[in-house]
This record gives sequence, C-alpha cells and structure tokens, in this order.
Amino acid sequence: MLQSLVYMSSATQPFDDPALDEVLNYSRERNTADGLTGMLVHRSGRFMQLLEGPHDAVIATYSRIVGDPRHDEVRLLVEESIHTRRFPEWTMAFDRDEQVEPPEGFDEFLASGDASADASRARELLRWFRNHPMAAPTASLGKHRRD
Repeated sequence: MLQSLVYMSSATQPFDDPALDEVLNYSRERNTADGLTGMLVHRSGRFMQLLEGPHDAVIATYSRIVGDPRHDEVRLLVEESIHTRRFPEWTMAFDRDEQVEPPEGFDEFLASGDASADASRARELLRWFRNHPMAAPTASLGKHRRD
C-alpha cells in the first residue's frame, strides 16, 4: 500500500526560472532516492504538490516541507492510501520562458493540460490549480509565519 497526499503553500520569497530549475533538480534527486513520485506545480508564488510513495517517506517529506522557511501557509488538502502510483516519475510544472530549453523532469502540465482519465480528488486538485490563476501572495513574501 502506498500513501498519497496533496498540499498547497505560498512561497516566502520569489522564485525565478533558475531557482525553480534548482528546486526541480534537487527534488527529483531527493525524491527518487526516497522512493517518491508525484508532481510539483508552481504558479504566481504558490505551490501545489502531489507526493506518493511509501507512507513513512511521504510523511517525512511533508514534515520537512512544513518546516521549510521557503514555504508559508502550508495546507494539507488530501491524504489517502493508494494501490497504484498516478505519477510514475517525479515532475514539476511552472510557467517559464518558452525560449529556453526546459530541464529534465519539467512537465508541460500548465501549458498543455492533463489528458489523464484519472478522476481522483488529488488529480482534480491539480487540474483546479492549473485552471484557476491565483494572485501572488505578496503579503506573505518575506514572512515565515506558521498557522
């Protein structure tokens, strides 16, 4: 049995393309080592991530994210046991300069959408995030408040 969770957070600092590329590379390496897959989506200063894998690894990673000063307003949206991974690799999607070649693990989810027939709550949350532009959380940038 595998664990899956989806959370949303606000960035405490702005992330440009090079910083997001760095997050992508580091996270793919770390999550692969921990047996985790999923998708991280960034848009307008907000993150939404679906993590899936062994229960202890998912919970440890989520706990690390909650304690990461780059995240604020971390909210757990869905947590469930699953039998099969929905995302067999770990990828990341974010708005980026189309003139620059995307790094390995970059997903076109924000630009092209999701053709999956998966109607799970987790997948629907990612679709919602993609389809509902959000104002950047400028009020929280630079703060490290935890609720």
